[in-house]
Amino acid sequence: MSEKGSFKVIIAGGGIAGLTLANSLSQAHIDYILLEARDEIAPQVGASIGILAQGGRILDQLGMYDDIFKLIEPVEYTNQWHEGKVVDRSDAPQLFAVR
Repeated sequence: MSEKGSFKVIIAGGGIAGLTLANSLSQAHIDYILLEARDEIAPQVGASIGILAQGGRILDQLGMYDDIFKLIEPVEYTNQWHEGKVVDRSDAPQLFAVR
């Protein structure tokens, strides 16, 4: 049986998953090292991150949801396109936010 603190977790990558894992481990007082190939952690590289209901719940459990929500632009509708025309419009993102 190992004692608490007798091992270190290695996290490869400082993207959303790596940073979330690092936060979780930190809150659980588990030692870790985060390795990132880039010069900066989570640089703005033109990508978007979508947070759906289940991801929002995890961020809330980690105590991060309210801080992140202040920084985002919520999606209200999604459109499905086919041959240049909208064939479906959904307000599902609003339902995700409520849940």
